[in-house]
Amino acid sequence: MAPTALSQPLSPTLYLRQGLDWTGRTGPGRFAGLLAMLVGLLSLWQLGPTQIEGWGRGAEAMALIPVVVFTVPAMVHVLRRLNDMGWRGWWAWALALPGLRWALLVLLVVVPSSHRRAQGDGPWRILGVALAGVVSVCLAASLLWTTVLVVAQDMKPALWPGDLVLVRRAPTPPEIGDVIAFRLPGEDHPRIARVIAAGGQSVAVRDGLPVIDGVPATWAEAGLLVETFERQGPQGVMPVCGNGAVGLGAECRTRQVRETLANAQAYLVLDAGSRSLDRAGEVAIPDGFLYVMGDNRDAARDSRLARAAQGTGLVALEQVIGRVDMVLAPSAATRFWALGSWRPWRIGEIME
Repeated sequence: MAPTALSQPLSPTLYLRQGLDWTGRTGPGRFAGLLAMLVGLLSLWQLGPTQIEGWGRGAEAMALIPVVVFTVPAMVHVLRRLNDMGWRGWWAWALALPGLRWALLVLLVVVPSSHRRAQGDGPWRILGVALAGVVSVCLAASLLWTTVLVVAQDMKPALWPGDLVLVRRAPTPPEIGDVIAFRLPGEDHPRIARVIAAGGQSVAVRDGLPVIDGVPATWAEAGLLVETFERQGPQGVMPVCGNGAVGLGAECRTRQVRETLANAQAYLVLDAGSRSLDRAGEVAIPDGFLYVMGDNRDAARDSRLARAAQGTGLVALEQVIGRVDMVLAPSAATRFWALGSWRPWRIGEIME
């Protein structure tokens, strides 16, 4: 008697080899084992930062590699399992819907095989498998990255209103100096700011400089940022100029300095002169929270201001979406699809 699917050894090599063959069969027991393998990898990525000592960015990246590698053939195993049950492969599109996703996976595990013969590789079947492969890649990518549209001028000169940025999801807490995207309760659009301090530290702002645990950051002159005084980005925000009030279309000039934190993290910030936000009292940050500031110090509404004053207050770690990695598509107009307004030289710019 030929061995059944359940008697075959479960190995990554066999999984990858057979997973790419959509004409094969995947019984409920084998599919449950492969699903458990993928869930285990995802759990390692999620729980590693809290359960494994010494877990860092390198371990985070290494844990994601097998997740991505296994997700694509896992989608093909879904198609094989549907075929084995006698269902059409289009049911696999339910995996793209959060509510139906888990219901379909449970059915793939519990419904017995129909011993239906594998269908031939007709053009429509091949097209369906190809489309499902695209969906699986998109689903795998959504575990790693998302995009956020910059609507405010808080992070100039690093990020400008209208920039579409790539945000890397990460289970590890952001580090001091990282630029992060986060979502505050009651707000539809994410905010973006730079992490200045974390739980267990104290922060004050004096003359525009953050002072972390009593150690002030340092500034070094970096010239002027020159731009046109006009509406920018999807919400048409107006720049804050260091040379005072200027007319529409006039030259807006703002002092630019390189700020260096105690951990040697350095980046450019804008200083429009003496303003009310240049001073903030000392705050002790509790565990699980972050103190964030915008690089455009005199225009940002960040942790220097409470939520009631349109600021962010302290940002909870669970509100963090991820780290901003790079600029994908920069637009200067209120309409993102107006390609003539794009800043092509900023495409692919890496966040420092």
